[in-house]
Amino acid sequence: REIKALRQEIRSREEKVVQELISEAQVVLATNVGAANRILDRISKKDGPMGRGGGAGFDLVVIDEAAQALEASCWIPILRGKRLVLAGDHCQLPPTIKSNIKAVQKGLGKTLFERIMEMYQEDSK
Repeated sequence: REIKALRQEIRSREEKVVQELISEAQVVLATNVGAANRILDRISKKDGPMGRGGGAGFDLVVIDEAAQALEASCWIPILRGKRLVLAGDHCQLPPTIKSNIKAVQKGLGKTLFERIMEMYQEDSK
């Protein structure tokens, strides 16, 4: 029982320290999926419009290798920021989808970068 309480206290203290570090940091790095961390949820809620929560917690989100990041995974960090930069080369190899289901391969194989390039293809000519 005492060990369980001590473990809980350790987790609580560690989470508080990490939250303070992230709150004070000028730059925070994470993978797309790692941006779903619950500590980042608290920061995003705290930094909402007029301090009421629910807002974007970061001024800028940069997704590197965006041409290889699946669109679904990109939305996790995108929703945490006010502005977005997608960095990557759309002529690179596409993401690897390990599935035998054609519908999954077709739907998940598109990146946000690729979708944007298709939308503005005429503008780039």
